Amino acid sequence: MFRAASVCMHAEMDKAANLRRILQYLDEAAQNGAKLVVFPEQILSGYLFHTRSLDNAQFEYQYANAEAVPGGDGVRKIIDRAGKLGVYVVFGMTEQDEREPDLLYNTAVLAGPDGYIGKYRKVHLPMDELHIYTAGKAFPVFETGLGRIGLMICYDKSFPEAARSMVLDGAQILVCPTAWGIRHPERMDLETDEARLLNDLYDQVRATENMVFYISSNQVFQTKEAWYCGQSAIYSPFGAKLACTGFAEGICYAELDVAGGTIRARYLAHNGNTPIRERRPEAYQGLYRSRKEDREYEKD
Repeated sequence: MFRAASVCMHAEMDKAANLRRILQYLDEAAQNGAKLVVFPEQILSGYLFHTRSLDNAQFEYQYANAEAVPGGDGVRKIIDRAGKLGVYVVFGMTEQDEREPDLLYNTAVLAGPDGYIGKYRKVHLPMDELHIYTAGKAFPVFETGLGRIGLMICYDKSFPEAARSMVLDGAQILVCPTAWGIRHPERMDLETDEARLLNDLYDQVRATENMVFYISSNQVFQTKEAWYCGQSAIYSPFGAKLACTGFAEGICYAELDVAGGTIRARYLAHNGNTPIRERRPEAYQGLYRSRKEDREYEKD
């Protein structure tokens, strides 16, 4: 059993300012007993100015604020602080490839009490991310002292295959840093905003269908031309929302019994059925078709 924390944070287009606040929130979460602290997507560097109107300023900003992993200055300061505090941390940033510096990645970094553990490069890139970042190629699962952690980022949670593949590889906790927007900021009605509702739905379903703990951390408020809906949250393997920040900056906390929660969800919640074990992969042939094969299939 351990305490997890999900941070809801406003990102500025100012890496130094973001870094200061990341370290402050990391200190606060550790002081409140958290052993795993999750931050939003692109929280170190700041996300895109906008996602549907590409311009050179976005390229220039991302290259100027990208860092290598794990050797970048800001990355190293977060890793070092996590080590001093004895906690695990996940945070999003723009990674610059050390061998090919023209390549940038939308990356989530995982570190712990003993230092750097690993990174995940976002696989599913939406809108103008496609022009700025290079897509990752896999969904790794990391062994930690808290359990096996699988990472994905924002748009990835729209694809059930992403979460399921990590669970089949042994993930016990799914962590998803996001920069999830508000569809109608002119109305600011989060109770009915379609994007905000979709964010919550994906989080709950990914937890429920895989019967694992799920932690989502989102940006909040307006940055440049984009508005973010907050709602950083922690879900149980039953799909229950254990904690949520709402539309506000701050930290939410929940106690995670990883082994016990998973066992209860997989063997008690479904009246004896075990959906993870009772899959029939041979019947899901469509999952293995490529996009080209999909098009050929649709012609027939």
